[in-house]
Amino acid sequence: MSDINRVLLSELLHWYRLQRHDYMNHWQVIMGNLQLNRPEEALRYMRETNSESLEEQKIGQIPEPLLGAVLLGFVIRLRQEGVMATLDFPEEMKQSDFWKDHWREEYVDGFYGYTMECMEVVSRFKTSKDLYAEVYLFDEPGGLACQFILSDEESVLWDKIITFN
Repeated sequence: MSDINRVLLSELLHWYRLQRHDYMNHWQVIMGNLQLNRPEEALRYMRETNSESLEEQKIGQIPEPLLGAVLLGFVIRLRQEGVMATLDFPEEMKQSDFWKDHWREEYVDGFYGYTMECMEVVSRFKTSKDLYAEVYLFDEPGGLACQFILSDEESVLWDKIITFN
């Protein structure tokens, strides 16, 4: 197993444990509201927590496992830092055949490094309020590109595209 695969596996287990803990806490809040006969509060809370997992659901639609692992860790890291994040990619990236022409295992190191660089940038702007991140995957001839845009309420703070061919 390569070093990056070990890192990703270790991180995925860490994120799983965190999410399991959060999931159990969410159930406690919902059950507490129901026991206190506050079903509207329980429903409101369920809607709020459900919207948090939408980006993770999108990542689950990408059949390339190494890219999925990197993206999942990235989105969870952003959330841990209080950054609201969205992910967007073309519909064809949901198909296995797409990845035969657009992904090589050697991309994983560069992509992982890019997400770590983005997280370093996020840490520089910790004092900013309402940070928002947009992550876009693009189809490149024989490869892939990713753009990360970090914004606050007023302006774009950082914007960087990386391309893999």
